[in-house]
Amino acid sequence: MNSEALKKLFTHEDPYFIHKGLGFLCLANYVAQFYMYFAHGTSYLNAYTIAPHILLQGTAFIFKVLAKRPIESTLNMFIWEELRIHSLLFAWRACFTILFPSWAPVICLLTMGAADIATHYHGRSEVSTVRGQHSKVGKRSLIKELTGAFFSISQMGATYICLLGDSPILIFSTLSPIQTSAFGMTLIRKNLINKTIWSVVYSAELLMTYYIWYREYKEFSIFYIASLLYLLRRCGISKYLIWPSLYLVIYIIFLFDSV
Repeated sequence: MNSEALKKLFTHEDPYFIHKGLGFLCLANYVAQFYMYFAHGTSYLNAYTIAPHILLQGTAFIFKVLAKRPIESTLNMFIWEELRIHSLLFAWRACFTILFPSWAPVICLLTMGAADIATHYHGRSEVSTVRGQHSKVGKRSLIKELTGAFFSISQMGATYICLLGDSPILIFSTLSPIQTSAFGMTLIRKNLINKTIWSVVYSAELLMTYYIWYREYKEFSIFYIASLLYLLRRCGISKYLIWPSLYLVIYIIFLFDSV
């Protein structure tokens, strides 16, 4: 990246490079944690290594963003308030689930409620930030519909992984797509990369989570479970019915397995 490109990233809104410094620290931590996991089968996820990721989301609020999700295509790479709040909530969900796994169901439920409050005050009723447009605003090509469905299914999978609170590195893998997405949008908006490049990077991050699941459990049920959850949401079934019911099923299965 040349000096002109760097100038585009360093703005007056972050004069002391607090947010950017935390961002680089988080990127280094991702590289270190995933290297240790894939090379040695271990990771070091504790309060010290998770703290920068928590702080990164908080410092994102020093920047000015759009009040509402943009409808005009020329503004679709600008970050808006609902997205920023959702990013904080879902990133913190992963962080605090790693630190307090026994509280995972409560953390997930509180995150859902807080996200809905954010949408109520800052969102658009015709568009879902997390689960995609769902063809409510215009029509999309088949490729875009399939890509959007894959992204949404993966987001459902991330919630399921956090709900289990079982594997710290698996939960950590759901954090990277959340925290890098805003950075990717910034790079696109400043013409440092194009949408295709970022789509490949983002998809690779999601696929890595599936691969880590397979490494941890030697099966691939996560995709089928997440797909079913996605279809239930598309059918209009409340998430406040789906997720508590799912946790109840998990709890019952755990009780039978422990007998």
